[in-house]
Amino acid sequence: MRVWMCVVLLALVGGCAALPGDDGVAGWTAQLYRPLVIPPDAATVRLQYGEVVPANSVQEYAPFCIVELDTVRPHAQTLRPGRFEVLRVTRSVNPVAAAGAAQAVALSFDGSPTFLYYVTEFRLRDPEQPELRGMRCAWNQLAPANRSLMRHLTLDEIHGALGHWMRLAPGRAVP
Repeated sequence: MRVWMCVVLLALVGGCAALPGDDGVAGWTAQLYRPLVIPPDAATVRLQYGEVVPANSVQEYAPFCIVELDTVRPHAQTLRPGRFEVLRVTRSVNPVAAAGAAQAVALSFDGSPTFLYYVTEFRLRDPEQPELRGMRCAWNQLAPANRSLMRHLTLDEIHGALGHWMRLAPGRAVP
């Protein structure tokens, strides 16, 4: 169990490493191509394999993204197509499920966690749609096929999760 605790601790420290240009993601944009409907009583919608998927249908061993608004509403909300400014990009490692409601950390028979999410978060802004908060993209690195990877998603993998809904365009790095 101590070995797994060390792995998680190292991943947490390593997961905080900045993306190139994190301190200034000047010029980064996210382009939404089609209206994205957030279901009633929710503030998030999930994209995986280029499709909108229900929260309980995310295959967490594969890349997925969660687009988030500021407020849960009793009715459906629609994020309109447009170009969003990327204010900040951060990376983290989280041993708790990133895709759903808060859950206890599940442990395997040897006491090690069964979930370890490598998360890349994009803080987004659109003056025309102030309810837009951002997007988180992640995958479970302790899934059996992923255990040897232990890394954050690449931009291509994020684009694979987003499909034809959205595209991120990196700008220039700020020194």
